[in-house]
Amino acid sequence: MDKPISYVYYIILILNLVIIGLLSMVVYQTTYLICDTDQARIFLEQARYLPHVPWHVPVYAIGSFLLLALSSYFKRSIGDSHALVSFLLFVLDIFIAFFIAYNINFSYKGLFLFIGVGAFFFMGNLRHRYMGIILAMLGYIFSDYDIISVRLNLVSLQDYISFYSPSTQIPLYSLRSTLESLNLMMVILFFQLFIQSKVRENKEFIKVNNELADKLHQLEVLQAKLEESARLKERNRLAHEIHDILGHSLTSISIGLEACLELSREIAGELHQRLFKIKRVTDNGLNEIRRSVRELKSDAIEKSSLLSAVQELINDANGLGDRIVSLSIHGNVIELDEDEEQTVYRLVQESLTNSLRYSGGADIDVAFSYDSHLLNVIISDNGRGCRSIQKHFGLEHIEERLKLLGGSVVFETAEGEGFKTNATIPLRKGGLLP
Repeated sequence: MDKPISYVYYIILILNLVIIGLLSMVVYQTTYLICDTDQARIFLEQARYLPHVPWHVPVYAIGSFLLLALSSYFKRSIGDSHALVSFLLFVLDIFIAFFIAYNINFSYKGLFLFIGVGAFFFMGNLRHRYMGIILAMLGYIFSDYDIISVRLNLVSLQDYISFYSPSTQIPLYSLRSTLESLNLMMVILFFQLFIQSKVRENKEFIKVNNELADKLHQLEVLQAKLEESARLKERNRLAHEIHDILGHSLTSISIGLEACLELSREIAGELHQRLFKIKRVTDNGLNEIRRSVRELKSDAIEKSSLLSAVQELINDANGLGDRIVSLSIHGNVIELDEDEEQTVYRLVQESLTNSLRYSGGADIDVAFSYDSHLLNVIISDNGRGCRSIQKHFGLEHIEERLKLLGGSVVFETAEGEGFKTNATIPLRKGGLLP
């Protein structure tokens, strides 16, 4: 509950304690004054009923009200964690309130308003709260002196006050009326604050709900964008894979066919051998395309290590023509992660394809240099080179792959001086192969 609501509740509690104390002391003090002034007979004739034992009234009334205050403390302590216990304490409060009202001759029923306020203040369970409100309202209705006095012999508070002179009666009635009016106003203020609190909570709930709905919509839009981005990324990756495989395979076929055209004029046996190698390269390329579409992985690396797969590429290139492709390894070989192996393999494959296609019959050198946490790959040829580098799909793809691994690549060329690809890749494992 909000602090203002708590303050108002405790003000109502104190007001009711003051009212109970005032009324019980009026009964107690008046009874002893009647006895001291020897007017008991006159009082009894006017009242028609025997009053309570004087000292019982303040002791029982104030003591019972303190039990109500203690019950409020326990209900506040347990909160909603023990809803049934809180409701049982509330039912006990109703019986205590009737006992207090009986001791002050049912001259005050505002105590049941205080009990009703407690139902809203302490009980979060709606079923228990409604039952508590019904009990409190029934207590308020049937604790009226005019109703109770029909069945019980009670001395009214008016009988006690009428013992005094008019100069004393007026302040007593005024004080009683003022305190009861204050109690009623505090009850009204409590419900006003309670309603405002619920309205504010409802507005905050609606606001939070709307914000959540907006966030959910944003998440749905973002998810759709991410899915679309993932699809585009997958398409792009697939395009890179197909480009790498088809480009290398078709280039190898083209170079091999050129050699076959030259050899077809000479010896048929050697021509057959060349054609067989071309067929093997073509078949491998087609198989790799199928596996790339299905798994987007390099079949060559799946079957063997990175260096074996690179050596197979070089052997295929050497078998296609008169070019010499060589592989050199420097340093201790380090185990690579799968994505690192894929990148290095595609780097060598694309570089060999470019050299075979554009170098003009040059020899090609492939060099691997291993450091503790670094791999340097250099692919160079002694072909015709070019004046400037125009980066198309293949070179851009190499740069993208290396960038994802935190690496870098430099392309060097000059007219008549060949083409060189120098790539550096940081290695995550950095462990030597056994």
